[in-house]
Amino acid sequence: MSKQSLAVKYRPKRFNDVVEQDVVKSILSSQLEDHSFKNCLLFTGSAGTGKTSSARIFGNEINDFKGTLIELDAASNNSVDDVRKIIEESKYRALDAPYKVFILDEVHSLSSQAWQALLKVLEEPVPTSVYILCTTDPQKIPATIMSRVQRYNFQKITHDGIVSRLKYIIDQENKELNNLLTYEDSAISFIAKTADGGMRDAITLLDKSIGYSNELTLNNVVQAIGSVNYDTMFELTDSILSMNKKDVITIIENIHRTGLDLKQFIKSYNYFVLDLCKYDILRSFEYLQMPETYEDKMKSYKDSDFDFFTTLLNEVIGLNNNIKWEMIPKPYIESTFLLLCSES
Repeated sequence: MSKQSLAVKYRPKRFNDVVEQDVVKSILSSQLEDHSFKNCLLFTGSAGTGKTSSARIFGNEINDFKGTLIELDAASNNSVDDVRKIIEESKYRALDAPYKVFILDEVHSLSSQAWQALLKVLEEPVPTSVYILCTTDPQKIPATIMSRVQRYNFQKITHDGIVSRLKYIIDQENKELNNLLTYEDSAISFIAKTADGGMRDAITLLDKSIGYSNELTLNNVVQAIGSVNYDTMFELTDSILSMNKKDVITIIENIHRTGLDLKQFIKSYNYFVLDLCKYDILRSFEYLQMPETYEDKMKSYKDSDFDFFTTLLNEVIGLNNNIKWEMIPKPYIESTFLLLCSES
């Protein structure tokens, strides 16, 4: 039997389980208490911020956890016929609950004809039906729809919020595994930063890291996630600074031979160089993806080095754009860095 993923296992069942989003939870909870909720709701926000989980919680709370929620993934069921099925089904009362609750996930993917069909039901909603629309891309939703729904914005989850939840999950897992899991704070912080405000991504990365090793060290987590080691990116940067062309070629070749996607490496390196520039401005790791364990390394750079990092950032951004559609990006990457060695 396959093991249940941590993202599924620790999906919130009550609003208290949803990390942060206090304003949204407070409003929805108040509406549940005095039964003042609307028939048409829109939950917007980045991936992994709790939209669909909150929709399920709200739908279950409305019906006192009776009945079955009707969910539609609009990303793969976006035709007018799919929406018409919902409209037809909403005409009839639920037999086992006060309301029929329809959750339309990734609703921005609906076709224009589907939006027209949905508009009619939102204009005159069936009193015993509740429609909860979820989207990561609200700007794609027609204005005629936006004006007929009550919108709730889900914010990206803070770094501390993600770290706290991940440590809670590890503690819960250790109760079942006899404290088999150990972790470094820097490793959990790195997962949180990599997830970029998305709890689901953070838990998925944690699950992947645990699958790699029960010892959640920074190095093990980096290896598990598959991102290029920070040491490698520092080595490349130092080679460019010292105009060591041989080392630059060797580093790119080694990355290529390990089977890593060079396009993904350059994307990661873009973030890395941006972190170098941000550290020069802030002298802090608070808004950096990079772990604080590299603080000594950052302090070793001279002011002139940081001045060059802005130039490097500009070149890497251009490189990212130039190799986007290239089948063989390696020559472009090598050329860019070799020219930088000549100019620095």
